[in-house]
Amino acid sequence: MQNLLKFTILKAVFFAAFNLFGQCDVLPKIEGDLMLCPESDGVIITGSFESYQWYKRALSGGDDPVAIAGATDSFLTVNYFDDVPAWFSVEVTYDTCRVRSEEVLLDGYVFLLPFVESVGDHSVGPNGETILCNGDTLVFIFSMDTNIQWFRNFEPISDATDKELIVTEGGSYHAEGAPEECPDFIMSLGLSLEVEFRNVDAIVPEVEYFYHLGDTFKILNVDDLIFWEWHCYSFWTDELIFVSNESSIYWFDSYDECAFGPYLVRSIDDNACVAWSEEVSGVITSIGENEPIGVRRIFPNPTNEFIEIEYSKPLNGLQYQLFDIKGQLLKSASLSGMDVDRIDFSDLEPGTYLIFLKNDEVQQGFKVIKK
Repeated sequence: MQNLLKFTILKAVFFAAFNLFGQCDVLPKIEGDLMLCPESDGVIITGSFESYQWYKRALSGGDDPVAIAGATDSFLTVNYFDDVPAWFSVEVTYDTCRVRSEEVLLDGYVFLLPFVESVGDHSVGPNGETILCNGDTLVFIFSMDTNIQWFRNFEPISDATDKELIVTEGGSYHAEGAPEECPDFIMSLGLSLEVEFRNVDAIVPEVEYFYHLGDTFKILNVDDLIFWEWHCYSFWTDELIFVSNESSIYWFDSYDECAFGPYLVRSIDDNACVAWSEEVSGVITSIGENEPIGVRRIFPNPTNEFIEIEYSKPLNGLQYQLFDIKGQLLKSASLSGMDVDRIDFSDLEPGTYLIFLKNDEVQQGFKVIKK
């Protein structure tokens, strides 16, 4: 009987202890600054309880949480340098309960170093400096998002607080700013961007199309230039395409990419100034002194119903292709290449069209306008 009484008392004490520490229906939750910016402090908090003890555990490894000395408030101040990244939890008491929260991860932002992109039409000197001449363009684009300030010769530029800076004069440029997520974390470019302005006009490349010399585009003043490159606006896509660094090019070498063009040259002269030529085309708009081999004239142009191609000599195996201005092939057929051939335009809408003639001797494009 005495043993039974002892067992009953022990059982009662066990269930009392279970109710005291095991049946807590409130689990503390941690909120606050769980993502910190570099060089910043934050505060994490929990609810209102009777007592608190904060714990910290390293991000990796199997270490047990360690009680933080003196961390016995409902909030805990954390900082980027000492506490990121790590797991945090808090143990609280209320009424007769003692319970610990789930762990939360305190993390922080990491950013790439700031950089500047340079866009525009200009050249670069031997030491990496940007060279601007009259008519050249230069825009700096900063990688940071907010609180931006541009500097010239280490002095702030008035109202220069956007990502982009249009540069029109020489000097040493740099910028500072912050990422959008951390607007108070100001980062400096860390180097100067040197710009040299030269108050001179660029030498413009002079170009011409010679269809009586094998359909050749040539730079006429190449001796005045130190660098050049041919480009074309693709007839098919209107995209600017690099073609060649040669001083002269053959039209049909780039026909698949460019078709009728137009073509143009970007050059740099002895002053390191950049210029673009006027556009030239592989399309003949009229026939005069530089008559294409074997084709005397195409008429009438503009036309209402048809065009006629008059030959100065027989052209055997001649074929034509007719394109609209978008590059869509509309018609193709063989031609006699004798005396005069006629091509019907009556079924076409008013607009600009291109006819391409080709055989073993002739490869030539012509622009025709339908009224």
